[in-house]
Amino acid sequence: MLCEKCYQREAVVKFTQVIGNEKNTLNLCKLCAEQQGLSNPLVDISKVFGKIIIAILGEHLTSQTGESIKEIEDGTVCGRCGLSWSDFKRTGRLGCPQCYDTYIDKLKTLLRRLHGSNKHIGKKIQKETEQVKESLETLKRKLKRAIENEEYETAAEIRDRIRECTRSSS
Repeated sequence: MLCEKCYQREAVVKFTQVIGNEKNTLNLCKLCAEQQGLSNPLVDISKVFGKIIIAILGEHLTSQTGESIKEIEDGTVCGRCGLSWSDFKRTGRLGCPQCYDTYIDKLKTLLRRLHGSNKHIGKKIQKETEQVKESLETLKRKLKRAIENEEYETAAEIRDRIRECTRSSS
């Protein structure tokens, strides 16, 4: 559908105005919509989220040594895009993939503050976690019995299974 104002570009905005009992709809291209003062409120949503993160964390961010992030601003800039930590704090957005390497320590602190950890452990189903605990307890009992009965080969196999279970559950 073409824009109902300029009849040149594809209409991407549908503007509906209701006055009293009368409803008027106008299909506009992006340019004509902007000229009419109509804009997408979600265009700057990433900036908004960045500002929310920074506002929440603000001066409360602390490094592992207890210093505030503001105090440890050391003038470091990303070697690829030139983004400084203060730029990131202002916008809430990193400039390039190398920024993650440049600011790894500060980002770990930030993630720990946001998520309670800076290591992704994923979601675990409660029932699955309980089953792992039960099987570990069973294996530990079997290990104890095998040692008491001096069945060391069996005990070694059970020990290995316990190690495997603890690695997969963490």
